[in-house]
Amino acid sequence: MKFFIPHATTDDLTQQTYNAIKLFAKQTLGWNVSERRIFRIEYRHGGTYHTAEVGKINDTNGEEVIAILESNAYLVCTPTRGVIRGMPILVGAEEIRTIEDFEK
Repeated sequence: MKFFIPHATTDDLTQQTYNAIKLFAKQTLGWNVSERRIFRIEYRHGGTYHTAEVGKINDTNGEEVIAILESNAYLVCTPTRGVIRGMPILVGAEEIRTIEDFEK
């Protein structure tokens, strides 16, 4: 899958939005964010399996996943959790079952 940010209509806007999300995550959490571009993660939290995929609705909060970042934990970013405001949804490395990256 080619890298994209939902609703970004140009490559420039995609990159600007992605950089802004990464910066906001770093400022909010105080953690560095890797350059890895993640398309989808599957994970288990509290005995329940979840999938977070860019461009799809997240079952945790019912919002579209805008980006998934790699840091001290995996950061699932939706409009009110890591994009416009708030902390991203945190997924610990030990909870991850599979990761699918965007094409390089």
